[in-house]
Amino acid sequence: MMFTRMNNNRRMPQHSPSLTHEQIPDWDNIDCVFLDMDGTLLDLKYDNRVWNELVPEAFARHSGRPLADAKADLQAHMHEIHGTIEYYSFEYWSAFTGVDLIAEHHQAVDLLAYRPGALDFLRWLKASHCRSVIATNAHRSSIAVKDQKIQISAEVDAVVSSQDYHAPKEADEFWQAMLADYPYDPERCIFVDDNVPVLNAAARNNIGSVYAIATPDSLQPSRTELGFPTFDHFADICPSLNVARTN
Repeated sequence: MMFTRMNNNRRMPQHSPSLTHEQIPDWDNIDCVFLDMDGTLLDLKYDNRVWNELVPEAFARHSGRPLADAKADLQAHMHEIHGTIEYYSFEYWSAFTGVDLIAEHHQAVDLLAYRPGALDFLRWLKASHCRSVIATNAHRSSIAVKDQKIQISAEVDAVVSSQDYHAPKEADEFWQAMLADYPYDPERCIFVDDNVPVLNAAARNNIGSVYAIATPDSLQPSRTELGFPTFDHFADICPSLNVARTN
């Protein structure tokens, strides 16, 4: 599960950042691709609708308080525990709000959509020598809702949730545990995410190529100055993708 992104690098809409030739992976020297799910493979507009609107509304109904008060309390507590494993836990937020989070997630499933080129990229990886692993902070219940609608888990070789390791992707413990389960040479791995603290953790744990997503939510402006090579369309890192591009 992914809550509202704490994005401090929002800019007004602009052309998507492009990669230099040197920043494009040498795919002959890549063994494994670790990919975030929400905001990287999937448009974050779905999760933002759930957590910015549906959950606060349900929390207000359950608590009998005005929506503005319930939303303010929820957002304040999200900021307080941001980056912890509890922040990504359905059990934690169900206890805090009294809300059936799975039901709220089902309400918005029509917004579930792949980001530009993402599905073509996953299918290209399937046909390649590279292993594809979703590495997400999303709770397993959130993944299950998405699988019911778009079967994203079937498009990759494996799915890892930070809940499996009791540590968020922002923590070194997550990377140590995941790389023990998938013991590839980190220098021959790629990681793509839209969360800068997570990207910092990947780089800190020696992942060879780390990329940021410029526009996780298609309804929000693109971001710049993220500190990592940044792109929006997956053909930017895989030019051999035979996909129609829209700008």
